[in-house]
Amino acid sequence: MKRVKNVLNKIKAPVLWVIALLFCLLPPLFLASPAGYFPILMFLFLTLISGLYLAALRRSLEWEEGGKAAICRRGDRQSFGLALHNKGPLVFPSVKVTLRLSDLFGGTDSTLDTEMALVPFERRQLDMDVRFTHIGTYTVSVQKLKIGDLMGLFQRDGEGGAEHEVQVLPHVWKLVRFPMSHQVNNENPMSRQSSERDGMDYTGVREYEQGDPIKTIHWKLSAHTSDYMTKQMVTIGMTGLAVILDLYSSREDSEVRMDLYDGLVEGACALCGYALRQHLDHEIFYFDRDGMAKSCTFRKEAEIDRMATDLPKITFDKEQYPVEQLLHRSSVDLYGKNNVALVTSEVTTEIIELLIRIHLRGRYPSLMLVLPKGLSELEEAEAVAPLRSLDAYRIPWFAYTDPEQLEGGELA
Repeated sequence: MKRVKNVLNKIKAPVLWVIALLFCLLPPLFLASPAGYFPILMFLFLTLISGLYLAALRRSLEWEEGGKAAICRRGDRQSFGLALHNKGPLVFPSVKVTLRLSDLFGGTDSTLDTEMALVPFERRQLDMDVRFTHIGTYTVSVQKLKIGDLMGLFQRDGEGGAEHEVQVLPHVWKLVRFPMSHQVNNENPMSRQSSERDGMDYTGVREYEQGDPIKTIHWKLSAHTSDYMTKQMVTIGMTGLAVILDLYSSREDSEVRMDLYDGLVEGACALCGYALRQHLDHEIFYFDRDGMAKSCTFRKEAEIDRMATDLPKITFDKEQYPVEQLLHRSSVDLYGKNNVALVTSEVTTEIIELLIRIHLRGRYPSLMLVLPKGLSELEEAEAVAPLRSLDAYRIPWFAYTDPEQLEGGELA
């Protein structure tokens, strides 16, 4: 639709010029005198003068951008300045400035048009406000500057300006309550019969699961069974919260993906902020822009902003950020946190099974699911249906579309 509108705007002036020309050709057809040719000759003369006037105008305009790199919160506005100077004695009938705002993925999210006229030797300062509705790194630039002639027939495009980077930070919404256990998960009673291998104790055996370290395989027992058997290692859950951020989405629409990205990042930040206010030991796990698993803790809320600038974009590629690895790591980590919260927009059977496995190993998992905006009640019900299997294990889960719903929320 936008492309069709742009095409119509481009052909509007030539079409009107042709219609005016045909209208001026009517007098010669009905008046058998030289005066009948006066309208068409005058029209062509004005067209020539208008074109020459535009050429003169182009050399009289100077402009300078006042924008610079900026940092703001999602939903805030930033002002970008543009100084225009008509250096000559001619009037600019039309000057149109188009400001371009990129989206999270490098495309064009929106444009802002401003049109004005300039009198001779006038200086004009433009301040255009841009609202940043999504988290991430964006660029703002003057996409084009068009100068119009006297008759509105011709336009000249000026060169675009430099790109100014804007870092949009997430809100840290203040959760009031979140279901957590403050009990330390001590060793299993079976550990009294434990033996030691590579400095780590095990309390029993179980079937091998994908992701288990090879060194934990019980080779002697596996030789007498049809499957590999893994040593059940002792895990000592330390009181605190581990937040796992999943930045994968199968959605193709860029606006939907940016909405989901906002919900995921601000959901994880809300959990970290809650842990900070409660003076809880906490850690967030995610994949950075290089695809490397990373974790960090915070001593103050400002450090959450620095972590947000390190986050990659939401991705189509499931293999690029395999959140299942982070979940498995949390379940087998010897001194991992006893509370594990996953923030995701995609729920798979494997994720459900991993959360149940974490629960059966004596820890306290939870799940926060970000849903796309605009779903019907039926679509929302279908999206959360897989989570009903967690209810049997009393694993808490929450679904939301707008991260602002977390402000003052009691997720208990």
